[in-house]
Amino acid sequence: MGFLLILIGLFNLISPQTGWYLKYGWRYKDAEPSEAAIVFGRIGGIVAILIGIVLLGTRGAG
Repeated sequence: MGFLLILIGLFNLISPQTGWYLKYGWRYKDAEPSEAAIVFGRIGGIVAILIGIVLLGTRGAG
């Protein structure tokens, strides 16, 4: 689970526009993500990476 979160987080960190299009963009014709959507996509990616790292780190501690 941690590894999957890290991959998703990296995807959102590297290309938040693509993540936005996959989630919302296909619903609207000629829509573009706002700067806020891009920033929050990157922040969400960082959070997902951190949670993934924590999950991987606690896996061996149990």
